[in-house]
Amino acid sequence: RWPAVTESINSQTLNAGWSTTNGSLDDKKLCMAPLESEVYELIYNATLLDGPWGELTRLITFLPRFIIRNESSFDLNIKQSGSPDASCLLVKAGNSLPFYWHNGGLPELVAIRPSQTKNYHWSNGFDLCTLGMLPVRIRRSELRDGRSHLSMRVNVELTSGTGGSGTTVSIGEEDSSGEGSLFRIENHSPFEVYVGQDGVLANPSSHLQDDER
Repeated sequence: RWPAVTESINSQTLNAGWSTTNGSLDDKKLCMAPLESEVYELIYNATLLDGPWGELTRLITFLPRFIIRNESSFDLNIKQSGSPDASCLLVKAGNSLPFYWHNGGLPELVAIRPSQTKNYHWSNGFDLCTLGMLPVRIRRSELRDGRSHLSMRVNVELTSGTGGSGTTVSIGEEDSSGEGSLFRIENHSPFEVYVGQDGVLANPSSHLQDDER
């Protein structure tokens, strides 16, 4: 975990509480600022160097710990829960980007929402260290197609070749056909089964025929 460190060479920022490392303000020496809140979590991989010096030399490769992969059909805004909207990361559909924590003092949880419209609220925060498939719901500001939320599936898995330290987070849409859905009901009985959310509708909104999913 490497917090971001900034530098200053002018007295205006130093008077705001920064401390000098060498010289005085008149010397305009490089001065180190206090550690900022951003935290960069990195992983490293040590391998043998090719060539005659391989027995004595090791090659150290640094990589981001978290990679966000957008497998949905729309661009996504991603940020640390509780951080300002200006700190969000834009991951376009089909792309992957590294993710770092904006504030080391906030919970290490991630929130997402589609970036094309402002009609979506931020999702609840989810943990990037919980492996497996996670259901994420994003509330809409208004009803669309009779639904008040958008369902997403988040798959957290270890990145191959990182010794179990790297994490890849794949975010995709819920498949309405039932394949890859977060929640699935299969009717293998010879009867029709009516399905509805308890306490929301007085009458069931849909039903399953026999041998239907």
